[in-house]
Amino acid sequence: MDYLNQSIQSSDQIISAAAKISGSGRKKMVAVAAAQDVDVIDALSSAETDGILDATLFGDKTLIEKMAAEGKIDISRLKVIDEKDPNMATVAAVKMAAEGKADIIMKGFISTSILLKTVLSKDFNLRTKNTLSHVAVLDIPGYHKLLALTDGGMVVKPDLDQKLQLLENAVGVARALGVKPIRVALSSAIDDLDGTNAATAGYREFIEKASALNLGDVILRGPLTLDAATSKEIAARKKLTGEVVGEADIFLMNTIEECNIVAKTLINFASTVFAGVIVGARVPVSLVSRTDTAKNKKASVALACLIAEHLKTAAGGRL
Repeated sequence: MDYLNQSIQSSDQIISAAAKISGSGRKKMVAVAAAQDVDVIDALSSAETDGILDATLFGDKTLIEKMAAEGKIDISRLKVIDEKDPNMATVAAVKMAAEGKADIIMKGFISTSILLKTVLSKDFNLRTKNTLSHVAVLDIPGYHKLLALTDGGMVVKPDLDQKLQLLENAVGVARALGVKPIRVALSSAIDDLDGTNAATAGYREFIEKASALNLGDVILRGPLTLDAATSKEIAARKKLTGEVVGEADIFLMNTIEECNIVAKTLINFASTVFAGVIVGARVPVSLVSRTDTAKNKKASVALACLIAEHLKTAAGGRL
């Protein structure tokens, strides 16, 4: 992929890579479902000004223009299609992606469940074999590269098959970031398999089944604590060795609560920049929140652009 000279190591590099794709004549189109949301409008205006993307906003045009005026947001270069019914606006945005006219779907003022139900409708053929999952790519001060956490937003308590699909989805995101090899840590409160500990009982089976997926340059290690996965010094004190300790690219977690708490703690207390996206469909789905900073919003839509580019170039259109 020509936007990658080396693996992307920071949120700034995510944004720069998306701009490079755009500058090479492959600017991505974002279709926004129920776009009357000031945070979404602001994120897209900023990203469009930086030349990262184009956007088509489906929603209540009067409200969108009012929000933009009140927030002093320039939407003059964004296309707005008036559709006051949020459900119909969602259908129109998803249809645009299904027809190949948009590369990314973005959530506006509509519930996530309604949006994703529409994305998964058989009418649009955007489903893949995998479940949809959320991947949070974190730029953490003190860690020497990006760390992807999953799943803190979609799958509440993944079973074995779902967890394998979460792994595949997250690996695809890492590939879009140019990570080689991809080092995956399997979250736990302890660092070694222990036959007497019920919490580690499924790790051997998971690793065996994951190996059978033939994911290529993916190195798995688990169980592994977060500190050992991200600090070689701590791993050394624990007498842990291997290619994943202190070098994790993906931290695959066991419950939505676990992942959500870790991600939000890093964001709130460690000045971490967050880029999040829902993957598992044929196009990425971007969500931004009122609690996100302007940098987080821009990094999130830029990440979706990188994934959309990867999907276009990957064999079979798969992550």
